[in-house]
Amino acid sequence: MPTTLFVLVNAVINAFRVIDHIVIMTRGGPDNATTLLLTTSTKPGFRFWDTATAATLTVVLLVILALSAWLQFGVLGRRVHYR
Repeated sequence: MPTTLFVLVNAVINAFRVIDHIVIMTRGGPDNATTLLLTTSTKPGFRFWDTATAATLTVVLLVILALSAWLQFGVLGRRVHYR
């Protein structure tokens, strides 16, 4: 169970990191259909040089990932019994 929990947390974090395929193929897609939080946070930082907005959106992403990992450890971590 600890290995499964580790793989699950890493899979969720890596799902948020997929930005290169979307930027290369669609740049957010038609009518922002494939826009993710990470692409939304990099757009103001690199296109408009609005680093405060980009940093704020990045912190929001980190908080979401931390809450997700905390919930996964809380729910699945109770099932693990260490001896």
